[in-house]
Amino acid sequence: MCYIKDMDENIYMDKQKRKDLNLRLGNLILAIFLATVPTAITYGTLSIHGLNICRSLSSKVTDSNQIKSQCDEAAWNTTKSYIFLIGFFITLPTWMWFYLSMKKKEISKK
Repeated sequence: MCYIKDMDENIYMDKQKRKDLNLRLGNLILAIFLATVPTAITYGTLSIHGLNICRSLSSKVTDSNQIKSQCDEAAWNTTKSYIFLIGFFITLPTWMWFYLSMKKKEISKK
């Protein structure tokens, strides 16, 4: 008798783990999709900021064309190197918020 009860609990736990995994993955996909706009906005803002710094620097030196072109290239490369980090730090809180909200709804239904 005890063996059957343990087996039922294991089956329930496996279903619950699978449902929890599906919830996490679904919310992660949704968070990645919704984080693309804020990531693009942040990327654009940092790019514009870097280019403004280059423009300001080039107005203060004599050989401004060569410095501005090198500075612009460095600003774009620096911003590009942070795109995944920016996306990660925007997606992670969004995902956690979705996941915890859905988990809270699921618990309150029981």
